[in-house]
Amino acid sequence: MKQKPKASKEYKDYMFTFIDKICKNIGPRLATREEEHKAINLIKEELNKSCDKTITQDFKTAYTAYPRGLVRFGGGLCLIGFFFLFTTIPYICAILSLIGLLAAVGELLFLKSTIDIFYKKGNSKNVFGKIKPKNETKKFLIFGGHSDSAFELPFAKNGVPAMQRRLYGAIALGVFAIIWSIVKSILLLLNITLPFTYTFLPIFGFNLFIVNLLDYILLIPFIPWLFLFLQVLINFFGDEIVEGANDNLSGIAVAIAIAKYLNKEENRPNNVEVWCGSFGAEEAGQRGSRAFVKQTPREILENSYAVILESVGGGEGIGILTAETMYLTINSKFPFIHPITHDSEVYNCLYESYEIAKKKKAGFPPSELLAAKFAGTDAVRFSEKGYKACAIVGGGMETMFIKNWHSLEDTPENLNKNLMKAALDICVEFIDSVDKELE
Repeated sequence: MKQKPKASKEYKDYMFTFIDKICKNIGPRLATREEEHKAINLIKEELNKSCDKTITQDFKTAYTAYPRGLVRFGGGLCLIGFFFLFTTIPYICAILSLIGLLAAVGELLFLKSTIDIFYKKGNSKNVFGKIKPKNETKKFLIFGGHSDSAFELPFAKNGVPAMQRRLYGAIALGVFAIIWSIVKSILLLLNITLPFTYTFLPIFGFNLFIVNLLDYILLIPFIPWLFLFLQVLINFFGDEIVEGANDNLSGIAVAIAIAKYLNKEENRPNNVEVWCGSFGAEEAGQRGSRAFVKQTPREILENSYAVILESVGGGEGIGILTAETMYLTINSKFPFIHPITHDSEVYNCLYESYEIAKKKKAGFPPSELLAAKFAGTDAVRFSEKGYKACAIVGGGMETMFIKNWHSLEDTPENLNKNLMKAALDICVEFIDSVDKELE
């Protein structure tokens, strides 16, 4: 006889109602702002109903530096630098563009807070409920989503690959300008005069502007390229903040549903302490999970599995992430810079739990192990420090990318309740599997 899923159907409506309540009563939630704090309080209230103890972790962070501020900071420096290409000091372009690009690389690839000092800071919180085991705690399991929502990304409407091409094309113009400025600086330093050289606008006996044959040739690709650059700089981010029903109230909904399920004595694990909740300020650069890793005792993190629930309410399938290759970490192993990879112990056990859950439910969503190549989850903050973690992500099976990502269409009406229930079933089986291994 076919076994039934451990969690009943009632959890499906419970999760949706929770999400709908926040979206309808609170709405979009920019990190550190009043709306995010209201959502955090509501999450805490819900966790208090099921958990033995609820904790909060306060932290301070810039809330618009990443990613919108980063694009405007880096792009703005490059744009100012372009002006100096036609002057007698073209190397200024290389300096400004390099600063802008290095800031972007430091933040986007190496998870460094490169420009926070230029932006206002606010307070955010992580909130987690603890479910104690029946017996001695031998392992900690951490499940979390994030409480904030993002600025709209209009370019994402045409698909993430198209958006990436525009973004990388804009970055490439900055690199092109750096090369141009270096070549021109060398020519000026060596007093090499090219044909059709003109100087004008004398200031204190020096001509400020100089153009030559090199400039005329390179202006041919530069002018149309500049229009693309300006389009990215001005329009890459919208002014509206999305509701974030899928990204990422769905992850929190699954986490609190886990707590609700484990609150029943017959479901409480024997030797596993389970933490369920949410990280603050994920859209500001995974700042909540970074604070969590800093503030949580090391002995707990070293004896834990962290499962990040990211946008599990949209799409047709579930991805279990083995790596998030956009992000890089530096270590002593050659070639010293490596993409961030997650722990095989965690993601393999999660996939085995998926297989168990799948056998209990007809029409269970498809899943696969895969590496995320663009954007990221809170799992990177655990894995970059060597703690065992991975992420569960919902998405379309063709692209395996988040549904309605940073879109105004990310509303409760567009959620896939069955996918959230499937994520819950996988997590419940995962907890059971880990707990049995410890007996």
